[in-house]
Amino acid sequence: MDLFALSLDELLDIKVEARKVEEDLQQTPLAVTALSAGQLLQAGHESLLEASYFLPNMDVTTVGENSGCTHCANITLRGVGQVDPIPTIDPSVGLYIDGVYHARSPGGIFRFLDLERLEVLRGPQGTLFGKNTIGGAIQIFTNKVSEQQSFRLQADIGEFQRRDLALVWNQPIGPDQGLRLAMSKNDRDGFVIRENGDREGGEDDFNLLAKYQFVLGEGLDLTLSYTGQWQKNGSTPSVLPVKNDNASLIELYNWVAQSSMQFEPLPPLTISQNQHDSAATEANSNSLSQYGLSATINWQLTPEIRLKSITAYNSLNATYSRDFDNNPVNIGVTHDLQAQNQRSQEFNLMGSSAQADWLLGLFAFDEDTYYQADFIFFENLYAALEALPGPLDGSSLANPTDIGGPGNPLNIGLDLDNRYQNWLDNQSYAMFAQGNWHLDNHWTLTMGGRLTYERKSQQVVGYANVAEVELFRRTDGDAQGAIRKSWRVFSPLLAVQYQYNPSLMLYSSVSRGFKSGGFNGLPNSAVTAQPFDPEYLTSYELGIRSQWLDNRLRFNLTGFYIDHKDMQLRGGQSSEESGLEILIDNVGKARSKGIEMEWEARLSARLGVSGSLSYIDARFVDVGSATQVSLDSRLIRTPPWTSSAALWYRLPLSGDGSLTARLDWAFRSKTYNDVFNSSLAVQKAFSLVNARLSWEVNKQLEVAAYVTNLTDTYHVIGANDFTQAFGVAEFYLAPPRQWGLSLGYRF
Repeated sequence: MDLFALSLDELLDIKVEARKVEEDLQQTPLAVTALSAGQLLQAGHESLLEASYFLPNMDVTTVGENSGCTHCANITLRGVGQVDPIPTIDPSVGLYIDGVYHARSPGGIFRFLDLERLEVLRGPQGTLFGKNTIGGAIQIFTNKVSEQQSFRLQADIGEFQRRDLALVWNQPIGPDQGLRLAMSKNDRDGFVIRENGDREGGEDDFNLLAKYQFVLGEGLDLTLSYTGQWQKNGSTPSVLPVKNDNASLIELYNWVAQSSMQFEPLPPLTISQNQHDSAATEANSNSLSQYGLSATINWQLTPEIRLKSITAYNSLNATYSRDFDNNPVNIGVTHDLQAQNQRSQEFNLMGSSAQADWLLGLFAFDEDTYYQADFIFFENLYAALEALPGPLDGSSLANPTDIGGPGNPLNIGLDLDNRYQNWLDNQSYAMFAQGNWHLDNHWTLTMGGRLTYERKSQQVVGYANVAEVELFRRTDGDAQGAIRKSWRVFSPLLAVQYQYNPSLMLYSSVSRGFKSGGFNGLPNSAVTAQPFDPEYLTSYELGIRSQWLDNRLRFNLTGFYIDHKDMQLRGGQSSEESGLEILIDNVGKARSKGIEMEWEARLSARLGVSGSLSYIDARFVDVGSATQVSLDSRLIRTPPWTSSAALWYRLPLSGDGSLTARLDWAFRSKTYNDVFNSSLAVQKAFSLVNARLSWEVNKQLEVAAYVTNLTDTYHVIGANDFTQAFGVAEFYLAPPRQWGLSLGYRF
């Protein structure tokens, strides 16, 4: 991070690459929020998770519905997002790091290390960014290698034994080469304390970014990049807010345990008196090992035509787990493992003239992923059923009609110690084009389209571990073979832009995007082992981009209407052998409409304000055979209102010094954290406040004190309600109030 990048004296022009060419934000006909490294630092945002509270119509969580992950990015924009990090389901919002697509949720919570800027593109970006951007795209740009030697060091200490150290070094090597190196080490104790003394919510990570740039000739340069993340953390901080000792599976387990006389019934569940304490004893680990290599070529072929090539390889190994019940008893423990490798190649050919600007592109992507899920619920239930003398209804073991008794095949359905293994192989290829025709000095017409071809395959095996039974198998070695599916999709865009004057632009656009199809990753039978098709979304936008009062006030307004079809929801399907089966299928349709306002003002040479306000009305209009939602359901992780405001004051001191005070406030209204809209999983409306006081001693040294969540607001990043069946609910907690001190130095 550049500690000295934030100017508080004027409204600066903001450059973005939302359309893959650098242009002024105020002349870009898209809903884009752009934040510099300095703005993110002054607001106290260290990652996308913290920043999301202050961005319009955006929600980010690491845990999804059921994971306990600390490093997974489950992003929702305008009510369109991913609710589970499982890799058989693709994300709805694309994540790009220096132009490289990050395909999977694990490892997506990148720490803002040596950041140049963050761009949040709302609405489908199906033309230039392709698949899995029906909700939008997140672009993270790190600083380029510069021609000046520089060194920056930042050290932070704070609450929960926080100890952070980051450095950035830029070193020219002769007239044609340069090296840039950034790294950080971050340590922090967790804030949820278990009865055995272990903690959840801590940090232990190391981040590395290295770039080497070669100038190969006039107008031709090559940048080689390496990025790495290594984390070894506890599980996502989780507590048990309520319990139900009379839940259906608890009562069944206790009755069977007593009847078999071989197992002890479960004791009453424990709820800790302290809101940040847990009685959990199992599954307290998250790990991530991730690195990426890329080669970016920029070639100015002629004064009007430029070629860009991005070749990239990424690899990750990630684990995450959780103690489902937050108790010493084993009602449930989950462990997930993902290992993924991806390769991608993109070419962009860009040209410009007085009459038109255009871009042609090719994209190829290939990935292979191994995913293993281990679910252990009521681990002795199957053994207790096997220990009974016979079926519970008295039927014969030769032809049982109820569970119970040794060798009873119906017992296998209650062997809840399961392992699922998936081997996934995905390819995606696309060609795309977009052009801006300047009809006159005021009107511009933009047209674009992308043709995408995808093919995917899934090999999957499911086991009931205690019964030692294979539940289901579809692999290349079987007679049926792997599950395979392919799609061909066209994504168009049409926009009209009117530049009334240099300070006022209006636009209207319609665009279409799609989220890739996928597979059910946890199948138990041939019914549930089915692929599902892509989702499709069409978005209509009207926008105003304006600057007023001699560039002292910036005000942007966007209105949108969304038609979301073939939504991938859990639906029911009956079969003669197994009755009702639950699987993901294309059974939903939703419509949304809303507005987004963003503003920034310089009230004086020393005082500035900024803020945002957004509203969305998102509703299901068709749910087909979906089993978890109805027409009355509200979309998950989609608060109707989100808002933010910032106020800062800068006092010049003698010499080059200054003192800056900043206050940031964010609000979001009632949010449903599960698809059932359970009252226990609702996050009520809340506000967050961050404060920072920084003293820039001179151009080399800065000292700062800050507090995040100043009002110590108790809130969650996810919640589940399983009280009826399992007797437990889960609150995944956001951090409480924390203070910190920072020292930054550069030369």
